[in-house]
Amino acid sequence: MAIEKPLQLEELMEQPDLLDFLENRMSMTDVYQPVILKELLLNGGESTKSQLATALAGHDLAVQEYYERVVMRWPKKTLTKHGMVEYERKGSRFRLLTYPTNQADFDQAVAICDEKITGWFERKMTRERAHEAGASIRYEVLKLAGGKCQLCGISSQVRPIDIDHIVPRSKANKDGKVKMNGKLIDVNDRQNLQALCFSCNRAKRNQDNTDFRRRNTLIRDNVATCHQDARQGPELKKLEREVLISALYEKLEIDYLSLMQTKETHLRQEKLADVIELAFALGGQSGINRESLLQLVEQKRRKFGGYEKGYFGPGSLAAQ
Repeated sequence: MAIEKPLQLEELMEQPDLLDFLENRMSMTDVYQPVILKELLLNGGESTKSQLATALAGHDLAVQEYYERVVMRWPKKTLTKHGMVEYERKGSRFRLLTYPTNQADFDQAVAICDEKITGWFERKMTRERAHEAGASIRYEVLKLAGGKCQLCGISSQVRPIDIDHIVPRSKANKDGKVKMNGKLIDVNDRQNLQALCFSCNRAKRNQDNTDFRRRNTLIRDNVATCHQDARQGPELKKLEREVLISALYEKLEIDYLSLMQTKETHLRQEKLADVIELAFALGGQSGINRESLLQLVEQKRRKFGGYEKGYFGPGSLAAQ
């Protein structure tokens, strides 16, 4: 139900139930709830969605949008269900319904929030300090991934890379084992680890066991022919039709991201050549050969010009 006007602090009745919720009834799968309750306490009982998202993100504006979605999903639903907060759509404001007017209760509630937050991070750090998932394993996983996210392909130089459990820790048995490919392995076994960037890892959450590691990709024709003639290593598979088109787009995405992250001039030129070659291959799958595609490029250049001068404006003008 929408709130007509914000309640003044003096109008809020003391609700010691907040302390009972904090101490006894708050179950935590993450640090969200005590952070939000503390932020509301420190701001007179109400904050905007963006303010709460900033608190969760620890002042990291790069993840502001992500944490605004977090605020609206898990803590909003849980804290609303328990009668701790309510949300006003107009102004996107959260209000703490159990704001303590007694200074002792206020101080105790803030202290409990701090204790819960600190305790959660200490438990998290303890889990991550386990020797099986230590620095050497992290290095090996990142090295195998080429220092890139194995889902979106972004480089660790652009966005922090996490080491993700493919089968989540939450699915481990009492002995710390998870089932993968039909057999039990340690949850921190290298087979169960992949490199995901901050955004991809947070979007995956802890209920998804998708393995995003790219083991196969398209190979240039002459390289594949030499490999097969040598009769060494794994046999290569030849793709056709829709499967080939999908693989071409995936390879184009990988090479595009690689191009974006390459600094050296000669390597950028090689990456550009790879992107153009993939465009030719996709053109062939769409019924236009290399020569015809180049003719089409030249026709559009003569009619509309190229992009060398760097004009920038409305997208409607670019849809040519």
